[in-house]
Amino acid sequence: MPHFFFDISDTGDVYHDARGALLPGTETAKERALEMVRKLVTGPSPTRYRDLVCTVRDIDGSQIMQIRIEFGTPVVISEISN
Repeated sequence: MPHFFFDISDTGDVYHDARGALLPGTETAKERALEMVRKLVTGPSPTRYRDLVCTVRDIDGSQIMQIRIEFGTPVVISEISN
């Protein structure tokens, strides 16, 4: 199973995922990243997270995709196709 890492950046601060997760594939990694971002923006002040970005990396550190908040909704802003 492929190993994916989910880094979160928020207003300049970057939180690197050192552990990652073994997942069946890229589509599952995308679903996990979208869910992570949804959970982070749930709360009384969703506009606070307008600069939040989740970068998904593979085991080699290569960027697979990025997800950010647009109008309060997580969207994929870049994705590397296999």
